[in-house]
Amino acid sequence: MDFDALLTLSENGKVFANPRRVALLKAIQQTGSISQGAKQAGISYKAAYDAIKDMNNRSESPLIASEKGGKGGGGASLTHFGERIVQMYELLDTIQNMGLKALNDEDAPLHSLLGVMAKFSLQTSARNQFFGTISNIENHTLHDRVFIELQGGQHVIATITHGSTLRLQLAVGKDVVALVKGPAIQICTIPPADPSIDNQLQGKIQDIQYDESSAEVSLKLDERDEICALINKQESESENLGQGKSALACFSSSQVIIATLS
Repeated sequence: MDFDALLTLSENGKVFANPRRVALLKAIQQTGSISQGAKQAGISYKAAYDAIKDMNNRSESPLIASEKGGKGGGGASLTHFGERIVQMYELLDTIQNMGLKALNDEDAPLHSLLGVMAKFSLQTSARNQFFGTISNIENHTLHDRVFIELQGGQHVIATITHGSTLRLQLAVGKDVVALVKGPAIQICTIPPADPSIDNQLQGKIQDIQYDESSAEVSLKLDERDEICALINKQESESENLGQGKSALACFSSSQVIIATLS
Protein backbone atom coordinates (compact mmCIF):
# COMPACT_ATOMS: atom_id res chain seq x y z
CA MET A 1 0.00 0.00 0.00
CA ASP A 2 1.16 3.52 -0.84
CA PHE A 3 0.62 5.52 2.36
CA ASP A 4 1.41 9.17 3.05
CA ALA A 5 2.07 10.59 6.52
CA LEU A 6 1.81 14.20 7.68
CA LEU A 7 3.78 15.46 10.65
CA THR A 8 2.13 18.12 12.84
CA LEU A 9 3.66 19.87 15.85
CA SER A 10 1.07 20.94 18.40
CA GLU A 11 1.33 23.03 21.53
CA ASN A 12 -1.47 22.78 24.10
CA GLY A 13 -3.59 21.06 21.48
CA LYS A 14 -3.18 23.87 18.91
CA VAL A 15 -1.21 23.46 15.68
CA PHE A 16 2.18 25.16 15.79
CA ALA A 17 3.82 23.74 12.65
CA ASN A 18 2.63 21.45 9.87
CA PRO A 19 3.83 20.66 6.32
CA ARG A 20 1.99 23.70 4.91
CA ARG A 21 3.63 26.11 7.35
CA VAL A 22 7.05 24.52 6.86
CA ALA A 23 6.63 24.88 3.07
CA LEU A 24 5.98 28.59 3.72
CA LEU A 25 9.14 28.86 5.84
CA LYS A 26 11.18 27.23 3.07
CA ALA A 27 9.69 29.58 0.47
CA ILE A 28 10.50 32.66 2.58
CA GLN A 29 14.02 31.30 3.06
CA GLN A 30 14.42 31.03 -0.72
CA THR A 31 12.77 34.31 -1.74
CA GLY A 32 13.64 36.58 1.20
CA SER A 33 10.08 37.88 1.16
CA ILE A 34 6.80 37.02 2.91
CA SER A 35 4.69 38.03 -0.09
CA GLN A 36 6.86 36.11 -2.58
CA GLY A 37 7.11 33.18 -0.18
CA ALA A 38 3.31 33.07 0.17
CA LYS A 39 2.96 33.09 -3.62
CA GLN A 40 5.50 30.29 -4.03
CA ALA A 41 3.82 28.25 -1.28
CA GLY A 42 0.42 28.72 -2.94
CA ILE A 43 -1.32 30.61 -0.11
CA SER A 44 -2.60 34.16 0.33
CA TYR A 45 -0.46 36.87 1.86
CA LYS A 46 -2.93 37.20 4.75
CA ALA A 47 -2.77 33.46 5.50
CA ALA A 48 1.04 33.59 5.41
CA TYR A 49 1.17 36.70 7.61
CA ASP A 50 -1.24 35.18 10.15
CA ALA A 51 0.72 31.89 10.26
CA ILE A 52 4.02 33.71 10.83
CA LYS A 53 2.52 35.97 13.47
CA ASP A 54 1.04 32.95 15.28
CA MET A 55 4.34 31.01 15.28
CA ASN A 56 6.41 34.03 16.29
CA ASN A 57 4.06 34.97 19.15
CA ARG A 58 3.85 31.44 20.56
CA SER A 59 7.52 30.53 20.26
CA GLU A 60 10.17 31.50 22.80
CA SER A 61 12.33 32.44 19.81
CA PRO A 62 10.82 33.95 16.62
CA LEU A 63 11.02 31.92 13.42
CA ILE A 64 10.93 34.84 10.97
CA ALA A 65 12.72 38.19 11.15
CA SER A 66 11.19 40.85 8.90
CA GLU A 67 12.04 44.39 7.88
CA LYS A 68 9.45 47.04 7.06
CA GLY A 69 9.10 48.13 3.48
CA GLY A 70 10.80 51.31 2.35
CA LYS A 71 12.48 52.72 -0.70
CA GLY A 72 14.21 49.43 -1.32
CA GLY A 73 11.26 47.32 -0.17
CA GLY A 74 10.97 45.10 2.90
CA GLY A 75 12.47 41.69 3.41
CA ALA A 76 12.15 38.60 5.56
CA SER A 77 14.50 35.82 6.61
CA LEU A 78 14.49 32.77 8.82
CA THR A 79 16.04 33.09 12.24
CA HIS A 80 18.37 30.40 13.57
CA PHE A 81 15.39 28.73 15.26
CA GLY A 82 13.32 28.94 12.08
CA GLU A 83 16.12 27.23 10.14
CA ARG A 84 16.24 24.49 12.79
CA ILE A 85 12.48 23.91 12.48
CA VAL A 86 12.91 23.41 8.71
CA GLN A 87 15.91 21.12 9.22
CA MET A 88 14.03 19.10 11.82
CA TYR A 89 11.12 18.58 9.41
CA GLU A 90 13.51 17.43 6.68
CA LEU A 91 15.14 14.99 9.11
CA LEU A 92 11.83 13.61 10.36
CA ASP A 93 10.55 13.38 6.79
CA THR A 94 13.52 11.15 5.93
CA ILE A 95 12.86 8.93 8.95
CA GLN A 96 9.13 8.88 8.20
CA ASN A 97 9.71 7.82 4.59
CA MET A 98 12.00 5.01 5.77
CA GLY A 99 9.24 3.82 8.10
CA LEU A 100 6.65 3.81 5.31
CA LYS A 101 9.07 1.97 3.02
CA ALA A 102 9.76 -0.59 5.75
CA LEU A 103 6.03 -1.22 6.19
CA ASN A 104 5.93 -2.73 2.70
CA ASP A 105 9.06 -4.86 3.23
CA GLU A 106 8.44 -8.06 5.19
CA ASP A 107 12.16 -8.38 5.98
CA ALA A 108 12.42 -4.93 7.56
CA PRO A 109 12.69 -5.08 11.38
CA LEU A 110 10.03 -2.52 12.30
CA HIS A 111 10.74 -2.99 16.01
CA SER A 112 14.13 -1.29 15.58
CA LEU A 113 15.01 2.13 14.14
CA LEU A 114 18.61 0.95 13.77
CA GLY A 115 17.46 -2.08 11.79
CA VAL A 116 15.39 0.05 9.42
CA MET A 117 18.27 2.51 8.96
CA ALA A 118 20.72 -0.33 8.30
CA LYS A 119 18.45 -1.72 5.59
CA PHE A 120 17.40 1.48 3.82
CA SER A 121 19.80 4.27 4.71
CA LEU A 122 23.08 3.39 6.43
CA GLN A 123 26.02 3.55 4.03
CA THR A 124 29.61 2.74 5.03
CA SER A 125 32.88 1.86 3.31
CA ALA A 126 32.57 -1.65 4.76
CA ARG A 127 30.98 -3.87 2.12
CA ASN A 128 29.21 -6.04 4.68
CA GLN A 129 26.82 -4.81 7.35
CA PHE A 130 24.61 -7.10 9.42
CA PHE A 131 21.76 -6.12 11.70
CA GLY A 132 21.41 -8.28 14.80
CA THR A 133 20.86 -8.48 18.55
CA ILE A 134 23.51 -9.07 21.20
CA SER A 135 23.01 -12.56 22.65
CA ASN A 136 26.07 -12.74 24.93
CA ILE A 137 29.10 -10.72 26.07
CA GLU A 138 32.24 -12.46 27.31
CA ASN A 139 34.21 -10.12 29.56
CA HIS A 140 38.00 -10.41 29.67
CA THR A 141 40.62 -8.25 31.35
CA LEU A 142 41.22 -5.77 28.53
CA HIS A 143 38.70 -6.81 25.89
CA ASP A 144 35.22 -8.26 25.41
CA ARG A 145 33.85 -10.77 22.93
CA VAL A 146 30.41 -9.71 21.77
CA PHE A 147 28.11 -12.33 20.21
CA ILE A 148 25.57 -10.90 17.76
CA GLU A 149 22.66 -13.06 16.64
CA LEU A 150 21.61 -12.31 13.07
CA GLN A 151 18.00 -12.48 11.90
CA GLY A 152 18.64 -15.87 10.30
CA GLY A 153 19.98 -17.36 13.54
CA GLN A 154 23.73 -17.40 12.83
CA HIS A 155 26.14 -15.41 15.00
CA VAL A 156 28.84 -12.84 14.32
CA ILE A 157 31.49 -12.41 17.01
CA ALA A 158 33.23 -9.08 17.59
CA THR A 159 36.27 -8.50 19.78
CA ILE A 160 36.37 -4.94 21.12
CA THR A 161 37.92 -3.11 24.04
CA HIS A 162 36.04 -3.09 27.31
CA GLY A 163 36.00 0.70 27.07
CA SER A 164 34.07 0.46 23.79
CA THR A 165 31.56 -1.88 25.42
CA LEU A 166 30.93 0.73 28.11
CA ARG A 167 30.91 3.70 25.73
CA LEU A 168 28.37 2.06 23.40
CA GLN A 169 26.35 0.83 26.41
CA LEU A 170 26.33 -2.69 24.97
CA ALA A 171 24.21 -5.26 26.75
CA VAL A 172 22.41 -8.50 25.97
CA GLY A 173 19.28 -7.74 23.96
CA LYS A 174 20.57 -4.53 22.39
CA ASP A 175 20.27 -4.07 18.61
CA VAL A 176 23.53 -3.43 16.76
CA VAL A 177 25.01 -3.43 13.27
CA ALA A 178 28.17 -5.47 12.62
CA LEU A 179 30.47 -4.14 9.88
CA VAL A 180 33.09 -6.27 8.10
CA LYS A 181 35.28 -5.28 5.14
CA GLY A 182 35.34 -7.65 2.18
CA PRO A 183 39.14 -8.16 2.08
CA ALA A 184 39.08 -9.38 5.72
CA ILE A 185 37.00 -12.43 4.76
CA GLN A 186 38.17 -15.82 3.52
CA ILE A 187 35.87 -18.21 1.67
CA CYS A 188 36.51 -21.80 2.79
CA THR A 189 34.99 -25.16 2.03
CA ILE A 190 36.28 -26.66 5.29
CA PRO A 191 36.69 -24.90 8.69
CA PRO A 192 40.14 -23.28 9.03
CA ALA A 193 42.57 -24.62 11.65
CA ASP A 194 43.56 -21.12 12.80
CA PRO A 195 41.73 -20.51 16.12
CA SER A 196 41.83 -16.73 15.59
CA ILE A 197 39.40 -17.15 12.67
CA ASP A 198 36.45 -17.41 15.05
CA ASN A 199 33.69 -16.32 12.68
CA GLN A 200 32.54 -19.04 10.28
CA LEU A 201 29.22 -18.23 8.63
CA GLN A 202 27.60 -20.92 6.49
CA GLY A 203 26.02 -20.21 3.15
CA LYS A 204 25.90 -20.93 -0.58
CA ILE A 205 27.87 -19.14 -3.24
CA GLN A 206 25.60 -16.88 -5.26
CA ASP A 207 28.10 -15.32 -7.62
CA ILE A 208 31.83 -15.00 -8.37
CA GLN A 209 33.38 -12.16 -10.34
CA TYR A 210 37.05 -12.22 -11.44
CA ASP A 211 39.69 -9.76 -12.54
CA GLU A 212 43.36 -10.47 -13.27
CA SER A 213 44.34 -11.17 -9.67
CA SER A 214 41.22 -11.12 -7.47
CA ALA A 215 37.84 -12.76 -7.06
CA GLU A 216 34.75 -11.21 -5.52
CA VAL A 217 32.60 -13.91 -3.96
CA SER A 218 29.00 -13.37 -2.83
CA LEU A 219 27.79 -15.90 -0.27
CA LYS A 220 24.07 -16.11 0.54
CA LEU A 221 23.65 -16.86 4.25
CA ASP A 222 19.83 -16.96 4.30
CA GLU A 223 16.84 -15.04 2.93
CA ARG A 224 17.94 -11.84 4.67
CA ASP A 225 21.73 -11.73 4.74
CA GLU A 226 24.47 -12.02 2.16
CA ILE A 227 28.21 -11.58 2.64
CA CYS A 228 30.79 -10.45 0.10
CA ALA A 229 34.49 -11.36 0.20
CA LEU A 230 37.37 -10.09 -1.90
CA ILE A 231 39.93 -12.90 -2.14
CA ASN A 232 42.96 -13.85 -4.17
CA LYS A 233 42.12 -15.46 -7.51
CA GLN A 234 44.50 -18.35 -6.82
CA GLU A 235 42.77 -18.93 -3.48
CA SER A 236 39.44 -19.18 -5.28
CA GLU A 237 40.84 -21.71 -7.73
CA SER A 238 42.52 -23.79 -5.01
CA GLU A 239 39.26 -24.00 -3.05
CA ASN A 240 37.45 -24.99 -6.25
CA LEU A 241 34.71 -22.47 -5.55
CA GLY A 242 31.64 -22.41 -7.76
CA GLN A 243 28.14 -20.98 -7.91
CA GLY A 244 25.67 -22.93 -5.77
CA LYS A 245 28.40 -24.61 -3.74
CA SER A 246 28.21 -24.60 0.07
CA ALA A 247 30.99 -22.64 1.73
CA LEU A 248 32.03 -20.74 4.86
CA ALA A 249 32.72 -17.03 5.21
CA CYS A 250 35.61 -16.99 7.69
CA PHE A 251 37.08 -13.95 9.45
CA SER A 252 38.53 -12.89 12.75
CA SER A 253 36.36 -11.23 15.39
CA SER A 254 38.99 -8.50 15.61
CA GLN A 255 37.95 -7.41 12.10
CA VAL A 256 34.36 -6.67 13.15
CA ILE A 257 33.21 -3.14 13.96
CA ILE A 258 30.03 -2.57 15.96
CA ALA A 259 27.64 0.35 15.39
CA THR A 260 24.54 1.15 17.43
CA LEU A 261 22.18 3.91 18.48
CA SER A 262 22.43 5.35 21.98
